[in-house]
Amino acid sequence: MKYIHSIIFLLSIVSFLSAQSDFSYFFREDKLRFDYWIGGNRENTKIDSCGLYYDKNWGGSKINAIDTFLYGELLLEVFDSVSNMLIYSRGYSSLFKEWQITNEADSLMRKFKESVVMPFPLNTVRIQVSERSYDMSFRRIFSMFFNPGIYNIEEKVMPADVRVRVVLANGDVCSKVDLAFLSEGYLADDSVKFFRDVQKTIMELFQWDPYYNYETSFNIYAVFIPSASRLISRGSNTLSETALHTHFNTFGSERYLTTEDIWKVRDVVSGIPYDQLCIIVNTDKYGGGGIYNYLTLYTSDNEFSEFLFHHEFGHGFASLADEYYSSLVPYNTNFSLNYEPYQPNITTCIDFQGKWKSMISDTVPIPTPNLKIYAGVVGLFEGARYTDKGVFRPYLDCTMKSKINNAFCPVCKRAIERMIRFYAPE
Repeated sequence: MKYIHSIIFLLSIVSFLSAQSDFSYFFREDKLRFDYWIGGNRENTKIDSCGLYYDKNWGGSKINAIDTFLYGELLLEVFDSVSNMLIYSRGYSSLFKEWQITNEADSLMRKFKESVVMPFPLNTVRIQVSERSYDMSFRRIFSMFFNPGIYNIEEKVMPADVRVRVVLANGDVCSKVDLAFLSEGYLADDSVKFFRDVQKTIMELFQWDPYYNYETSFNIYAVFIPSASRLISRGSNTLSETALHTHFNTFGSERYLTTEDIWKVRDVVSGIPYDQLCIIVNTDKYGGGGIYNYLTLYTSDNEFSEFLFHHEFGHGFASLADEYYSSLVPYNTNFSLNYEPYQPNITTCIDFQGKWKSMISDTVPIPTPNLKIYAGVVGLFEGARYTDKGVFRPYLDCTMKSKINNAFCPVCKRAIERMIRFYAPE
């Protein structure tokens, strides 16, 4: 019996490695876009397909087709229909999953637009979406087959008024982190300001640790879409005439800046190879938002804009959790302490060995008191993810906790570096 189990284990490893290495056997270097509605309440989630579309120029990794992090509240998986082999996967989060932990979800049903992209398959595949359960495992909530040979699929084409500028080019899009900045609230005459704002963000990005070691690992695009108004909506009920329909006051939090129109966002970047999408919102108001493998948003002209981008991009790119615990947030802060959170910079100590325990010196007490004498050392500090009890962070202070520039802690830096190397393994 042990011999049989060993054979099964070895076969699973071979299948995993095959999916990682045989990208060209399963996919072409273009994108398949899947738009859908996701809705429900606190306890229930349902996905309704809205459309599958062809989109040119895949920008994701061809080496790491299978997600090895499994961050996020949702999981996209693509299986070869003949062998049932997993050939592509990505974890991600979404605005609906954030709404689902607000108090409103206890009494209301809502639905949101969502969209994911994957490499375009050469043959029939099964597309599956799963959601994370309370015990941190994933359960399937949607599955469908897609046959590229018989499916009547529309091609998505970039709108005619979009202008794209390659800001940084470092090589093959499938072996770099491909980052696209989109404009919001910039009038047609504001393109010079937008491209200047992108350049400012990029300059700041590569001054921060650890990004300054990885400038050659990035390709960066500036995508200008003119808006009919500079006025950014203060809420979702009455949207201003901006291109991407962003708004403040998401879920009742004035500073939380998002858009519910991810389909429009995907339209604007049609044909662009990208791993991450960032929206620069043309206002001096304080605000931003970051959702893992989904969107990063921040305002251009606030005194904290540099911090806002890096903090929110920490969410969007590396799945870093908020480490603050005393500010008001729109979420139900009840958090199960019986399971280990997936975010790399917080822990409930259920699986602390799998987080940053090895980075703590023998001279540092565990848990670590929230005292200034422990500033600058990795420890186990209580208070994170909106609660002061039972959830721990690795550093006394960090960019994921406070409005401080270029101050990611060693654990957050490690998470960012691991993500960069996932997309740019060279």
